[in-house]
Amino acid sequence: MNQNDVIQYIRQQFGVQPNYRLAQQWNACVFASPVNGRWFALLEQPQGETGRAYLDIQAEEPGLGEAHRMHKAGWHGVILDDQTPVATIQAALSRAFKQSLQSPEGAKQTERLIYVPPVRQTHIYHDQPLPQLGERALPFAKHKQLPAPLQKMRKLYDYTLPPASGRAKNFYVQGQSVADYTDDYRYQGDFHRYFPVYHDMTTAQLRGYFAWRTKIRQGEYVLAPDSFAYVYLYELINQIGVKTPEEGYQKLRDFQHGYAKLMDPRMGQCLQQWLRDYTIYYQLPDSAMREQFQEQIAADDAYWTLVKPTEQPAAAVTAALENYSSYDFGRCPLKKRDPALTAAIVKAAWCRLCHLPDENVESNLLGWQGESTTRPFANAVFYDRQPQRRFSRQVDALCSYHYHDGRWEHRYCVPAQRRAQKIGCLLHEIDRLIRQEFHLGRRLKPRPLAQAMLTQIEPAIAEARHQIEEERRPKIKINLANLDQIRADASVTRESLLTDEEKAAERAEEQRNVASVANTVPQPAAPQQPAEESPASDSTSAASGGAELGLTKDESYLLVHLLAGTDWQDYVRQHHLMVSILVDGLNEKLFDEIGDTVIEFDDQDQPAVIDDYREDLEDLLK
Repeated sequence: MNQNDVIQYIRQQFGVQPNYRLAQQWNACVFASPVNGRWFALLEQPQGETGRAYLDIQAEEPGLGEAHRMHKAGWHGVILDDQTPVATIQAALSRAFKQSLQSPEGAKQTERLIYVPPVRQTHIYHDQPLPQLGERALPFAKHKQLPAPLQKMRKLYDYTLPPASGRAKNFYVQGQSVADYTDDYRYQGDFHRYFPVYHDMTTAQLRGYFAWRTKIRQGEYVLAPDSFAYVYLYELINQIGVKTPEEGYQKLRDFQHGYAKLMDPRMGQCLQQWLRDYTIYYQLPDSAMREQFQEQIAADDAYWTLVKPTEQPAAAVTAALENYSSYDFGRCPLKKRDPALTAAIVKAAWCRLCHLPDENVESNLLGWQGESTTRPFANAVFYDRQPQRRFSRQVDALCSYHYHDGRWEHRYCVPAQRRAQKIGCLLHEIDRLIRQEFHLGRRLKPRPLAQAMLTQIEPAIAEARHQIEEERRPKIKINLANLDQIRADASVTRESLLTDEEKAAERAEEQRNVASVANTVPQPAAPQQPAEESPASDSTSAASGGAELGLTKDESYLLVHLLAGTDWQDYVRQHHLMVSILVDGLNEKLFDEIGDTVIEFDDQDQPAVIDDYREDLEDLLK
């Protein structure tokens, strides 16, 4: 006799349903009197795969032993197995139920309950299928005969288990029985359930699912109802149909790639979370953990970089801020021209912000260490077969998992509210002030940023600029101890390079100098009239400015004369140039500075500067 037989007997004989109020504490259900609520029996479900079921009854009956849970007077118990005396149990339950209907001594009788023994049933009724439609009306209709493995699977469903936890256990037990089952049934219907399991499926749906699963295992990814896909994923996270956790992980990854174009976004998000839970719960190697927690590890590395910026390279600090930012800092024109200087400015600004006394930048812009408690595979049908084990797994310095009593204790970095927008505003303002300081690109409109933080950016630009200039200044080291030797070597080299004529001229010059030194009095030199400086032509100045922009001499000439409105055609003809090529080169090289095409061809197919950008171009050529 097993627990199923006990529950069915009490239901049929007494009309009493099991109450699972103790399911969480003892994994048990109780049976109470319908009159006064007194318990007359307690059934404890087996724990684990090898556990035993116990039945405690409030009745005296030969063959019953001590109660397992109810240690009170009048309670006795028995272990439910193949050796349990069925007649003894049934007699004890009948006596306990009748006693529970009696009111306690001294209690006022308000109503009477008449117990009518059940009538022996002579006819048993079974479900009958509706008549099949004709082949013409429904061409794909076939006889839905359930194969023997699926019939066996259905019989394994344990109705005595509590609805919540029992659903997952029943799914696991049934799934293991059909782990290797294959089918070729052609199913054209649909199936939609929340947290679907085998027990929810009809005969046709069961065969349709296993036929689809057979194709998936063969690498043929065909579209199916979403609930079929969820059942397949539940099987893998419960280790149904796989021999090792590594094999299950690989099949999850294969499904993620093979079924990617067929699954909806929500399924993709769930699968990504289950893959992370899978690597932790089954303690897969570090390579799998790094693969699934790649974004988490990158975000946490960025956090530590920004918490201690003075110890980090400027490029790493900039990359960490860009990792969090909603603003595309790559559009900064100085970053394209001088990445090292731009990174130095960002690091200097961030270091200044971290030392502000009234601004807690770490918690207000980045986040803080937090902790949460949850279950592995929380939004899936998952049967935890080892809830009593304990283990810990460290993802990185900020993220870790500790498992005990069937739950995660998850420690992680809680991002600050609106972190991406806040850091995006900071980088935007740095870009805006860089453009203003270096006269680069288009001007940007200010974004809201605390005044105390905004005032730190301009000093940071000056500080970084001075630092980079010092680092780039040529360093010449002269060893003064070897200075005499250097002079001697230079003299020998010079002598070896002079010709005979040069040596004779040098000796004659030395003799004249010696003869005139004693008698010559130096006279003040007549002031020389400074040569009249000729003003640089516009073309020369423009050529200098164009060189800084990477323009060729011909491109600079064309741009200057287009801005001035003077003739350029003769120059182009004399140098055999094509105007269209010059204009394309100008537009391409000036796009980074202006952000748009600056020269267009008019109706007469002549190049002309766009008026909106004329002032910006003149400033660039100064």
